[in-house]
Amino acid sequence: MIIERNIERYVVHSGDPLGHALAKISENRSRVVFVVASGGVLQGVLSDGDVRRWIEGRGTVDLDVPALDVANRTFTSAPIGRRPADIAGLFGSGIDHIPLVDAVGRFVAVAIDRPDELRIGPLTVAVDRPTVVVAEIGNNHNGSIELAKRLVDEAVDAGADCVKFQLRDLASLYRGSAEDPSLGEDLGPQYTLDLLERFSLDAEALFEVFDHCGSRSVPVICTPWDLPSLAALVDYGVPALKIASADLTNHELLRAAAASGRPVILSTGMSTEDEIIQSVAQLERSAASFALLHCNSTYPAPFKDVNLRYLARLAEIGGCPVGYSGHERGHHVPLAAVALGARIIEKHFTLDRSMEGNDHRVSLLPSEFAEMVNLIREVESSLGGTGARGLTQGEMMNRVNLAKSLVAARPIRRGETITADSVMVRSPGRGLQPNSLGSLVGRTAVRDVEAGDFFYPTDIGTGESRPRDYSFRRPWGLPVRFHDHRALAGLSNPDFLEFHLSYKDMERPLTEVFDD
Repeated sequence: MIIERNIERYVVHSGDPLGHALAKISENRSRVVFVVASGGVLQGVLSDGDVRRWIEGRGTVDLDVPALDVANRTFTSAPIGRRPADIAGLFGSGIDHIPLVDAVGRFVAVAIDRPDELRIGPLTVAVDRPTVVVAEIGNNHNGSIELAKRLVDEAVDAGADCVKFQLRDLASLYRGSAEDPSLGEDLGPQYTLDLLERFSLDAEALFEVFDHCGSRSVPVICTPWDLPSLAALVDYGVPALKIASADLTNHELLRAAAASGRPVILSTGMSTEDEIIQSVAQLERSAASFALLHCNSTYPAPFKDVNLRYLARLAEIGGCPVGYSGHERGHHVPLAAVALGARIIEKHFTLDRSMEGNDHRVSLLPSEFAEMVNLIREVESSLGGTGARGLTQGEMMNRVNLAKSLVAARPIRRGETITADSVMVRSPGRGLQPNSLGSLVGRTAVRDVEAGDFFYPTDIGTGESRPRDYSFRRPWGLPVRFHDHRALAGLSNPDFLEFHLSYKDMERPLTEVFDD
């Protein structure tokens, strides 16, 4: 379930004409808008079905009537603070959008029954949308607010769709005493705690950085490592929460994140499949909007351990968007992840890999991140769709140049039977393809064909298209060659001719081509 707080595309005012409401219904692709009075108080719900029912039986349709006159005023709604699991119980019987209202009835958000989508502020994560590329800044600011802001700027300039940070309350996170949380721990935890104590930004400092993200119009995601940090992030109003791999089995934190109504992005590193299934069940029971990120939590991750093919299984387990959080060196593995279905790519981001800290050495520099973003967009463009294969514009041009056609081996007169010995295969590919030979031989010629002329679909009874005079709101013309411009221009009424020339054409005297 999605809780969408960017509601402008769903809102029409009670005095707006029905035509305006229909335009919004078409634009938001959700088949519904919500009618509000001045001040934003919800007054009605208007779906495309409501409009159809209103139109039925009317002789004329006046699209200038107020939208509220057509809207359904007996609608299902819920208070904005209600638990997502309770809101989810209201879906059904054709209801897939539920308006959420504040204490005085103002429309403030909409709950959408879409498990295959995730919203991060203005961004939509879905199969048919561009991959959301996240610059994981984490603690690579090394405790400096100014460096954190510079990292945000560099990430935006490099093409990041989102930036991500981390927030910890160390007193709530580690088991040691308040004076020395790492007391009694092994070297690894002691080293990590030392870094965190020196390089973490507290909530107040981090929120100053978040405000800077707002000034750069880039959504910010943050990882809460504990419940106090989660509460602080929700109070601030981050558009999405990221739960680290280390907390995948922390069901208390998962449930609290889901209860916040924020979308949850969950990394699945250092976890078993059974643990992933259990955590997905927690999110589903909480009616959370969530995505799963495939991840190998080794720094750097060996390529042999990345196992990108698990993305398909992860999508099956979650029934949700999936992505990839990469800790390997380089930026070529995320490209393969996109090709395999990842709709979120998260990579660590730094300005200097030699800086102290665990994440810098597996992070991308701004130029590397920018190259990765560009390559991801190229991979997305190359993926195409799953429909039947057709010819691209370039292929159609090369098919003419490189392919072969059926042409007449000798003159054939109209009414004559076309025999196998009267047809040969020759380039270029402007006529019937050679695989049409069986359909051509034995037919009666419908026109005179000179030796060397192409056969066309009309010669086998398909592709019939008769030219005629045309009328458009603007001038129109025909692409022609020197050798056929008279014949083609005489078949219709073009306003102009567009000559396509070869170097052989350029050698001909124009007096051979034009009468005047």
